[in-house]
Amino acid sequence: MTSPNTPTSFKDRIRKSVALIVLLVVSAVLTLIEIGHPLELFLRAARNSFQKMPVSGEMVVVGVDDEALSSLGPWPWKHAHMAGLTERLFADGARRVFFMTPLTDQGESRNRLLADSFARYPGRVFVGAKADYRLGPKRVTYILPPDIVRDEAQTVSLVRYVAFWGGFSSIPYKTDVEDQALDSIESVLSGVYGSTQERFPINYAFDSSTIPYASAADVLSGKARASSFRGKDVVVGFNAPSLGDQLRVLGQGHKSPTAAVVVLGAETLKHGRPLQLGWLPGWLFAAIIAACLLSPRMKRGKRLLMLGAVVTLLVVPGVLERFNIFMDIMGGITLLLLTGIYVLWRRFGAQEKKGGTINPVSGLYTPNAIRHEDRLDGRQLVAARIRRYAEMVSALPPEAERLLVKEIVARLELGAGGAQLYHGDDGNFFWLSNLYDHDLLIEQFTALHVIFRSPIRFARNSFDVDISFGVDREFDLPVSHRLTSALAAAHSAEQDGTRWRLHDPSQISEKEWNLSLLGELDDALDAGKIWVAYQPKMDLYSKELLGAEALVRWTHETRGPVSPLEFVEMAERHGRIDRLTDFVLNDALKVAKTVLLTKPEFRISVNISPSLLTSRDIMDMVKAALDRHQVPPSCLILEVTETHAIAQNETPSLLMAEFRDMGIGLSIDDYGTGLSTLEYLRKIPATELKIDRRFTQDICENKADRAVMKSTIQLAHALGMKAVAEGIETLEVLSLLARMGCDTGQGYYIARPMDAKAFLARMAAEAEQLRHG
Repeated sequence: MTSPNTPTSFKDRIRKSVALIVLLVVSAVLTLIEIGHPLELFLRAARNSFQKMPVSGEMVVVGVDDEALSSLGPWPWKHAHMAGLTERLFADGARRVFFMTPLTDQGESRNRLLADSFARYPGRVFVGAKADYRLGPKRVTYILPPDIVRDEAQTVSLVRYVAFWGGFSSIPYKTDVEDQALDSIESVLSGVYGSTQERFPINYAFDSSTIPYASAADVLSGKARASSFRGKDVVVGFNAPSLGDQLRVLGQGHKSPTAAVVVLGAETLKHGRPLQLGWLPGWLFAAIIAACLLSPRMKRGKRLLMLGAVVTLLVVPGVLERFNIFMDIMGGITLLLLTGIYVLWRRFGAQEKKGGTINPVSGLYTPNAIRHEDRLDGRQLVAARIRRYAEMVSALPPEAERLLVKEIVARLELGAGGAQLYHGDDGNFFWLSNLYDHDLLIEQFTALHVIFRSPIRFARNSFDVDISFGVDREFDLPVSHRLTSALAAAHSAEQDGTRWRLHDPSQISEKEWNLSLLGELDDALDAGKIWVAYQPKMDLYSKELLGAEALVRWTHETRGPVSPLEFVEMAERHGRIDRLTDFVLNDALKVAKTVLLTKPEFRISVNISPSLLTSRDIMDMVKAALDRHQVPPSCLILEVTETHAIAQNETPSLLMAEFRDMGIGLSIDDYGTGLSTLEYLRKIPATELKIDRRFTQDICENKADRAVMKSTIQLAHALGMKAVAEGIETLEVLSLLARMGCDTGQGYYIARPMDAKAFLARMAAEAEQLRHG
């Protein structure tokens, strides 16, 4: 028996002490970078679901919901409605009223009407200040009610970040907004205040379904019971899917309006000022347990101690949250997990590392023998893959499998030129070829195919064996890194039905580019690498350039021009299309403002993704751009690609009708490639129909295309729309379209897309020519 004072025991203590320090450092780093944050959220959601509790009922949410929108029309409502809502709530006995809905500038008379209504209830009406982060955190703008309205109400902060999981993780007690420190709406509701440096978590154990609720329509019509509001605080906010503003509530399996989440935050503060312990207490507890588990003196009870520690970390936070004390446990869980892995590795890892290098069936070395070595080799690495290997083996007893593999190995050795074979799983074999000439290696593959063409026969069994090969030639990488590449090439050859395939590193580069495209797009927008090209549009009757289409472009530093089809689709799928559209819209209106000085009839077209028409954010974006550049709405045309979703959804139709009422033109882009039904044309209040280029290019030669074009132009005119033809590339096509009565055209014959400087020069030259012509 080894005494405690022997050198072996001393080395063991040193080794475990070093291991403990490494585990502490690694777990702390992983916790600080929040690698386990998603699991932390899952555990918190589970606790919230388990210990749900009702709210106090002292706060009521009044929602601008679908019923209210149907009754009073789309948002934004006139201030007269909001004033009426205020009067009705106080008449029903409301203690205070908090407006989370934006109260925009509607002109002096309407603003005064709302301000006068608020003035009748001094100190009892609160309006919100929000932040617009669409242009990035460095270019944040604050959204505030008109000054006259704020003078008669108290302003509270609605500035907060939505976390990656779709909800609020914590709320600031106070926020600096335009040099004024504003208390959060939750602080004012609860009467619990703090500084701008302090934040508090929301206790999502409060059940959002128990919050008293009434539709704004019912309040205004008198259907809501007055007793529902008597002596209570009322929070007015959006509660309609078309208006967005929905947040996730941890542990309750559904989204709730932001107003309801605000009430949960206020309930948290009413329950007692929250104490956020963070991750350190749980991590320190786990550190004590880890020290015990790694102690040489602890021989038994490690499993029980580990289990008890994990249960403690899972249960204690739920108990503490009952007292408004919050702590994170993933730091401790991470440390316990790493400690457990280390203990198991010390017990089994060394033995496992020594094993697994010999295949028990063939007796050949496995690829693990290569993976244990991190060496370079200037030879071509070959992977051979036997097709349907698993099917063949499953039909054989163990001793027959050995005979099958023996025959396969014998044939491979004939063609491998004496190279060392390695036998992997599922019928995979590898070798480093002694042939440095690639053409000779291909001849070797051909010879092996001939050898394997003969069925393998033993006993009463006969098997047709198909084989495919993969080659890796990345000599600057260790052989251990090349195994997967060679096998992937062999797998590709098998799928394509070819004999062999060379691994192509450029395919990996392309995949890496696709993965990094989204981040690159954000950086390009921030750095000004995204730009707008302008393709002129010609009036086919007067032959004047009276418009242009704004086309987004991206010139990458190393890859050159990136296809808009590639990065626009990525922006749509990952929530960046609003930012991209806002950039193009502002650039286009800036250019239009210059052209309008000499051509008052000039119109600029901007493409709008159908996904943006599901929210009123696009309306705010367009109005803000028009105001910023001081151009009339009539100079703008929004082009929307026809989609089934737009035709079936009410919100886009309402938004487009509102655009038309403002004087903005609407164009159905790429007509003929999508839905193309009269029902679609009936529902969309468009001003022009833009015919796809595929129907334009061959109208001089193709009788069918010519008939389609003529009937489409007549259809557009019958519906009161202008017809616009894309893809005009010859004088003959332009002349024929003009004779057909097409109103407007664009294409390479008229002008190619160009940057803003070149476009403005072109328009200035034409204006000068017309002036002196």
